[in-house]
Amino acid sequence: MESRSITTGQAFGSYKLERELGQGGMGTVYLAKDSGLNRHVALKILRSDLGSDPSFATKFLEEVEVTASLAHPNIIRVFTLGEQDGRLYLVMEHLDQPNLEDAMQTRGKIPEKEVLEIGIGIASALQFAHEETGLIHRDIKPGNILFGRGNIPKLADFGLAAGARSALGQQDEIWGTPYYVSPERLLREPEDIRSDIYSLGATLYHAMAGRPPFEAETAEEVAKRHISDRPPPLRSFCSDAQEQTVITLDRCLAKKSANRWSSYTDLTNQLADALRRISNF
Repeated sequence: MESRSITTGQAFGSYKLERELGQGGMGTVYLAKDSGLNRHVALKILRSDLGSDPSFATKFLEEVEVTASLAHPNIIRVFTLGEQDGRLYLVMEHLDQPNLEDAMQTRGKIPEKEVLEIGIGIASALQFAHEETGLIHRDIKPGNILFGRGNIPKLADFGLAAGARSALGQQDEIWGTPYYVSPERLLREPEDIRSDIYSLGATLYHAMAGRPPFEAETAEEVAKRHISDRPPPLRSFCSDAQEQTVITLDRCLAKKSANRWSSYTDLTNQLADALRRISNF
């Protein structure tokens, strides 16, 4: 596997690897110590085959360099990026709290108020990044939503998956089970911000319902259901969910992008309205 040639205690630049934090489709994340600034960071080492193509390395580093300039309270900071022994790596802000995926596995359903707060924060991050760089995230999922102090949601891997697919010419490749992937991406049709809105809606639905919008025995069947089926009503899993929340997430998950929220401002306003209704209840 990816991490066989990497050992704890090994140095990447001025960063010393301490322990593995997790693995994903593109590489392995380690907790590392920054010897220069005496702080802990998350160091993501990409798969060895990704760094073996010089054209990929150049394009990927250019893409991620853009995302490293993004300074927003709901986006994980990228501190630096580089290459060592043919391995591309990124150094990012480290958060020691469980990500949303871990929280869902531990807690089951996440309370509606928390889900709405997460949705508002991540929508704000997506809007900022798109306005600043024009990027679409393309990999919104619970595992990419982390939490900082005060339980502030933070979006990770901004531009990472998109940058890799762009550099490799595989914009439509789906890695893993597509629980949160928009119909247009599965159909290899053009994408815009409404594709990320779909994925965010699917993520928030899963957090509230305790299960993704579509389940099946194979990834192919899940993909088919995204394209052709409507998700089960949210209230069949959360009987006390507010109508405003149900309507907002239902529109996020519309099959045709033209029927979804057309802007992050619209989506954020709807989520904030639902949150106010809970607070005033």
